[in-house]
Amino acid sequence: MPEIKILALQSPQIIINELAADFEQRAGYKIAQLLRLTDMPIHIKQKTDAGEIFDAAFVVPAVLDQLEKAGKIIGNSRTNFLRVPIGVAVRTGSAKPDISSVEAFKRTLLKAKSIAYLRAGTSGPYLQGMFERFGIAAEMQSKAKRTETDTVGELVAQGEAEIGVTAIATLIATPGVDIVGPLPPEIQSYVFFAGAVSTNAGVPDVARDLIKFLTGPIAIPVIRSKGMEPWE
Repeated sequence: MPEIKILALQSPQIIINELAADFEQRAGYKIAQLLRLTDMPIHIKQKTDAGEIFDAAFVVPAVLDQLEKAGKIIGNSRTNFLRVPIGVAVRTGSAKPDISSVEAFKRTLLKAKSIAYLRAGTSGPYLQGMFERFGIAAEMQSKAKRTETDTVGELVAQGEAEIGVTAIATLIATPGVDIVGPLPPEIQSYVFFAGAVSTNAGVPDVARDLIKFLTGPIAIPVIRSKGMEPWE
């Protein structure tokens, strides 16, 4: 079976992997993921700078901006895909802390012995800014487990961090953790993802079909079941 090559970050990968067999049967093309599940935007830059050929990308808008500026995606093919809330998780079987309000979440942060969250990406800098606004940045620094790749859930599952805070979809997909819930609405922030066709796509029509499929009615229930929302 011929392949369609895609660059997709973790949250889009979760949806694509779930729907891959259905699309492959319809299109007659096998989906080939060029990124690992834990890769970050920097890895996309490394691959595209090295001349990696891909058919479609499913990444955060800032990365699509960079790819478009570099002439590597077709601008008018950009399509909104997902928005993913930030959530909290603990190791399976652990007591779930109270995050029902902003103050409760703040108390949970201060009480926790260790907290895992990303160093870069979208959620990491947002959380760091939140801690500064809360006036607890110094306390967080002493207990933070900040990862360079999207392995927040794994640190929690392995007992290396008491709680993990990152895009909820990646936590749901991690074995060994229990989801506490999304952040309170007043402080919630979303990680957005969009899709686009590569200017060097070997199968541009198939890439467009994949984007249409992943943003269509068949995909919406799967998106919601994984803790994400369609970005309409």
